[in-house]
Formats: sequence, C-alpha cells, structure tokens
Amino acid sequence: MARFMSEEFFSDVQKALSEDPGWKESTKGINSTILIVVEDKSESYLISVNNGNTSITKVQGEPEAEFTFKGSYDSWCKIARGETDIQSAVLKGQLKFKGSITKILFYKDRFMKIAEVIKNVPKDF
Repeated sequence: MARFMSEEFFSDVQKALSEDPGWKESTKGINSTILIVVEDKSESYLISVNNGNTSITKVQGEPEAEFTFKGSYDSWCKIARGETDIQSAVLKGQLKFKGSITKILFYKDRFMKIAEVIKNVPKDF
C-alpha cells in the first residue's frame, strides 16, 4: 500500500483514472492542469488532463497550472479520509484555491471524480 501523497500513491490514482471509461469519456475535449500543493511538506503534484488522458507528476515548487489547491498535509488527509470535501475545505480556509471559479464550477462534476479516487485508492497515512 502506498504512502498518501507520495509518487507511488499518485501513480495509483493516475492508473485508476486512466482505467475508468467514464472518466476518459467525461474528460474528452478537456485540456487542463490542476496543481496539488502540500505546503508543510513542500511537495507538489501536477495533474494534467488532455482530451481524455490523465497524467500525474511530482513537480518542483509551484509551476503554473490552470487550477491550484494548496493546503497542509493534515487538510489533505481529511479529504482523503472523507472527513471533508475539497469545496468545504476551500470555503473553510483549509485549502487555498487559485484559478477561475467559473471554470472550476463548470468542471466540478468531472473533477470531483479525482477527489473520489483519492479517497478510494488504498493508502497508508
């Protein structure tokens, strides 16, 4: 079982998304990037969605992305355990969001799948 917020964990998340026919179909025609930042561990992961294909890579610092979510490891753990969701975490100030609110709301149903997979992929904390 992979350690949460590790390269191995995100490899498992990428595999789960790539094998999900509903995800591939719902992201056809979408080209976007989402940056996940774990502030207190100085770790960042870039999720790239390109016309139904998804890749997740560990990156240095905070490269440009269409959407960025930043928070503490503890905040991300609460999301992964299902104790809160990303939208509530942003509204409560547990996560910081950067990007177009209008566009993320348009993509909301599709991108909530990422959070669902993060919750469901086996992991150690």
